[in-house]
Amino acid sequence: MKNLFVKYIAELFILILSISASFAIEKSITLDYKETLKNQALNRIKNNLEVDKKDLQFNIRVHQTANKACDWLIKSNENLENYSKDSIGYYLGLAIISNTIFVDNQEEYRSLQNSGLIELIENDEIVTSLQNKYVAHGFMKQIEQFILEDYKELDHYLLNYTVLFGNDLNDFGYPFQRKFVSSEKIPQAILERIKQKNINHLFYIKRIETRIKKDTELEELIKKELF
Repeated sequence: MKNLFVKYIAELFILILSISASFAIEKSITLDYKETLKNQALNRIKNNLEVDKKDLQFNIRVHQTANKACDWLIKSNENLENYSKDSIGYYLGLAIISNTIFVDNQEEYRSLQNSGLIELIENDEIVTSLQNKYVAHGFMKQIEQFILEDYKELDHYLLNYTVLFGNDLNDFGYPFQRKFVSSEKIPQAILERIKQKNINHLFYIKRIETRIKKDTELEELIKKELF
């Protein structure tokens, strides 16, 4: 009886050990699978960062062009008669219609969040940087909306006091062949709105410059996490 009891205990121990080993193996496989999914998502985010930076670099050129056009109008309004109607129309067009629409890809980040895989990221700085990135994107889009509101206030002046005489587009896709058709200076109310639009362009440029820097830093952090 004693030997039989010992045999049963040994078999039970082996069974428990086997089940525990199976659970451990299954858990390891599941964890490895989740780790693979996390790394795939991070790699796609890294690729998206490159796309975002290219878009932001394009956007910064648009807003820099708008800033220069606004500056020219503000400084030249007192002696507009010294400039050609084509030049005035050119700068008015760029100052008023220039804006961007930043479209980001948050699918991979939201997937990491919703699946819980974000908890597997070892470097907490990556998680914080990702959160801050998409908050910043929302803020940038809000500034673009402010600039759009400025455009809506100025568009009537552009349509009433300039004539588009060509179909050529600049590097950003905007028509630029405009002629100023007023013999008066730009009204003060319009000039003040242009000044406000210029402030928004400058603010946006600063945000973009910061975002490009932060995205570059985030990209390096992700590379270290992956490799």
